Parts: sequence; C-alpha cells; structure tokens
Amino acid sequence: MDGFHLSYLPDEIGNLISLRTLDLTQNNLSTLPDGICNLTCLKRLRLEENNVSNLPSGIGRLTSLEGLFLSRNSLCTLPDTIGKLSCLKYLLVENNKLSHLPSEIGDLESLEKLVLQGNNGFRALPESICKLVHLQKFNLMDCNLSHLPSEIDRLDSLEDLNLGGNRSLTIPDSIGHLPCLKYIWLNDCAKLRSLPKLPTRTFVFAERCPSLESLPLELDQVEGIGRFGNYSGPNKLAENNYLTSLLKQLPKSKGLSELQLLVDIRVPAREEELRFWFPYHDGRGPNVSFVVPPTPSVNQKILGWILRLVVWAPTSYQAKVVFFEDVICNKIRCWGGAFEAMVFPTDVDHVWLIYIPQGYRGLQLEGGDEVEIQIYQASSATMPIPIDVTHPNTYVKKWAIDLIYEADEIHKGNDTWCQVVYNIQL
Repeated sequence: MDGFHLSYLPDEIGNLISLRTLDLTQNNLSTLPDGICNLTCLKRLRLEENNVSNLPSGIGRLTSLEGLFLSRNSLCTLPDTIGKLSCLKYLLVENNKLSHLPSEIGDLESLEKLVLQGNNGFRALPESICKLVHLQKFNLMDCNLSHLPSEIDRLDSLEDLNLGGNRSLTIPDSIGHLPCLKYIWLNDCAKLRSLPKLPTRTFVFAERCPSLESLPLELDQVEGIGRFGNYSGPNKLAENNYLTSLLKQLPKSKGLSELQLLVDIRVPAREEELRFWFPYHDGRGPNVSFVVPPTPSVNQKILGWILRLVVWAPTSYQAKVVFFEDVICNKIRCWGGAFEAMVFPTDVDHVWLIYIPQGYRGLQLEGGDEVEIQIYQASSATMPIPIDVTHPNTYVKKWAIDLIYEADEIHKGNDTWCQVVYNIQL
C-alpha cells in the first residue's frame, strides 16, 4: 500500500494475524488503529512519509517486529511500551518532532541501528540508551544536542556514530573507549573545541568545525588521533600550529610499525608552517618523484614513509576530488588503488598527510629506488585527469616526503624512533 494516499486504516487490519510485512510509505495517515497492534507475526512496519503524530500504546505487543521505519512523520514522542519490542533491530525515526526518548528505549536489547537525525528539539539523551550493547549504527545528526551520556562507552558494539550538525556539542573522553568504533562524524559542530583520544582504527570526519583548536597527536595500538581524519574547512588548528606538532610527534608513534596501518589526515596550515615543512617544492606538476636515500645505518630499516601534499582550491571554484592511484617503483607499477581527498574552496591551504607503512600492498622501498606517484583530480564522476598547470582550479602546490627509519636503539629495547626527512628539489 505504498503511495496509495490512504488517510486511515480500518481497525480490522489487525485480523491479518499472519502478516509479516506492512508497507504504508507515502500515504496521508495521521493515526494508526489500535488493531494494528494485534499483528504479532509482523516483522517489518514501514510508515515513512506520512503525518503520524503518535503511535498506539499497544505497539509493544508487536513482539516479532524487527524493523520499525517512521522517518518523515510528525511524532513528538515515542510510547514507553516501545521498550517491549525485544526483537527490534532497526528503528528509524529521522525528521520527526521528537524532543526526548523514553527511558524504556534502553530495553531494546536487540537494537542494531537507531536513526534520530533531524529531530532538532533534543537537548539530551536518556542514560538508559547506554544499555544498547548490540547497537552498531547510531545517527544523531542535526538533533541540537549539547552533550552525550557520560557512559556512552558502554555501547560495546557501536561502529558508526554520526554527531554532525550538533552545533553546541561537546564530546566526553569516554567516547575514546568505544572498542568497535570505526567511523565518527562531527561535521558542522560549530562549538566543538577538541577531541579526546579515539580508537586507533577510527575514521574521523570533522569538516567545518570553526572552534576546533586541538586534536590528539599520538597513534598507538589502542588509541590516538585515529587512522583517518578529515579536518578541512575553517577551524583554529592552523593558528595553533597543529601541523607542526603532528609532524614532530607522528613518526614517534608506535602504531606506525606495530599496526601496519595506512594513516590519512587532512588539516589546514599557516603560511609560516608551509615554508618550514615544504622548503623546496613549489610546483604544480602531475607527479611526485623521488629517489630513496641510503639508510643512515646498516642496522636501520625503513618503517614507512609520509607523503605530504599541500592541496588548494580557490574560493571561486567548486569542490574537487584529488587522489593518487599508482605508485611506480623503478619504472614498475607496484601498487594501484585510489586514495582520495575532497578539496573544498578555501583561502587557507590544507595539508594532506598519508603515512604508508613499509610493505603496504607489497611495496617495499630500499635505498636507491626511484619512486613516482601519479596525482589526479576528478574532472567528472568517472574521468580522472592528471593535475596540470593548464587546469589550475585544484592542484597540489607543494609536496615533501618523510622517510621513517627504525632507530638503532630499538634493538637494545629502547622504544625510540628516528625521523629522516628527505625533500627533493625540482
């Protein structure tokens, strides 16, 4: 009955006791009959894009329900009895008028996905929500939240947390203790000033956070800055010299060798920092080329290397995707597979840091190797073109390579590291 323009349902619908799926999307329903609560075999109930303002109090009798889809209605509250839906895995209530959740929400012991996006009357969440130990995806985008429950780290299964658009939000340190967190979205959190240490394998998206002034610098086996971070857009990281602090600390991080992770971070930088960290390169060519220098000591080995790119797009131009796809070593294509960065129009230069561990995708660098990296920009969804001075709308202004070597002392049990920075002049 999807899109039938129904304005009401007869109470007799409750006689369909064997019904498993009921799709009422895109109708004109404002209420539901109590009889619908008799559908004890129902597994999926879809009510998106109606005008439903409340749910029957007996909805807790739908004990077989696994998916409840309520997006784009007029719900101001959810009934307490919703906590009795012990089989519910998916609860989607985005773009309604909710201002709070019942504490019984924490009784949904099977819940895996909860979407509350666009309910901008929220101020806080009930502490009971931390009982959802099987929750994997939690979307709280644009909910006007100012804080999160202090025990949010009890969400042991949480993988994807979207907090974008909550302009007054602060992040508790406990969020760094979520053991399964893979993605955290913080775009457009206007008053966000800092981030705690996060699980090492986390991807962080914090674009357009103008108050952001500090981030973790460490990366170890458990926690730190995260393996991916996009901090582009206007913020205070540049004026606090975050790039300098990060480039000094990152080579010392144990995670670079112990976890064998590719690390991808994008941050704004001031002109003074760029002059210091990119003293030689000032070209816009399509390729990065360098020769691997000899190791400083016969006992040292290469742990990996950091590719640093200054990426820029003028404010008069739309966003572009810049990526590198091929790494050619000694004229042999050793590795293919795109790593991309979205470049937004800005008057502030951004630095894209990519740490590539030794042996990643089979690429093993040795002294004397000639390496070429081909840089592209996407001119359309399907057609990449090499960056070139004849297409200056988005380009790599400067680049540098940092080779990270194992220090001699590590063989004596001392966890110290040695950074060798090798900049190639044009």
